[in-house]
Amino acid sequence: MPEVFRLDRYDAEFSARTTPAEWARILALRDHPRFLLGLARYDALFPDYFADNVLLNKVVTEAWRFELLVYTLHLYDTRDPADPRTGLTLSRLQDLAARQKIASPGRVAAVLGLMRVAGYLRRQRSEEDGRIVHLTPTPKFIGIVEGWNRLILEVIDAIAPEGGLAQSHAAEPRFGWDMRQNAAEIALGGWRLLDMFPEVLHFVSRDGGWMLLLRSVAETIRQSSGNEILPISIDLREFGKRFAASRSQLRRLLETGFEAGLLDAPPRNGAHILLSPKLIASFLACMASELGVYRLGALAALQKGRAPE
Repeated sequence: MPEVFRLDRYDAEFSARTTPAEWARILALRDHPRFLLGLARYDALFPDYFADNVLLNKVVTEAWRFELLVYTLHLYDTRDPADPRTGLTLSRLQDLAARQKIASPGRVAAVLGLMRVAGYLRRQRSEEDGRIVHLTPTPKFIGIVEGWNRLILEVIDAIAPEGGLAQSHAAEPRFGWDMRQNAAEIALGGWRLLDMFPEVLHFVSRDGGWMLLLRSVAETIRQSSGNEILPISIDLREFGKRFAASRSQLRRLLETGFEAGLLDAPPRNGAHILLSPKLIASFLACMASELGVYRLGALAALQKGRAPE
């Protein structure tokens, strides 16, 4: 990595935002000699996965909607067949979202409604209690989720190939479910990724922002060298078409990023995106935190799969 980035420059500030255990997990990946290979793999895989799919982007690629989906699958997978009050229902997800402070009841209802329209969820009235309507993920949605998990594990394997996690995911039908449950339990236990990295939150709390920041950081690192961070250019019109975001929205996102000190120069409608060193460092630490949690969940799933019955 070019010397100018100095990822440890903000470590004192970033580490104060989280627990010692979480910071150690972040450093284990961020300071790995193959970490930038993981970034390159991330940038190569995920934009194509989400591109040109308006419904998928509207359901997933904004921070709180993504977290909502994590809990949607968590509630579904922890249903007790003997207790109709458990499982995934609108009211249970609304209650959980309120406790986690990620979405209002109306927003939860809107996201679930969009997922039903997209064919990702179906309604099923409880046979034990007709007053209760459960929501069930469709094979279409589970296929999308498993595809996302495969990509995340490929990114982790690019950094630490000795784990072979993507191969285990492909070979074991329950691997993805167990990994997601482990990650959901970590989140329910207090892991709040974007609370630790408000610089990243500025982007990923808005439609298209996750992909825009990922591409900007990856391209900046590719193009910069020595002691200078170089500006990059992104065609916001074409980018917005790919990820269900308008050019004006993306332009405003960059402009407010400059106003907040996250960009070091006016973005000129996407033609001169000059990321600040702090934003780059925050994104890479955030990425390491996210991958670290999924890696922890995957390793626990691996151990569960190897445990004797």
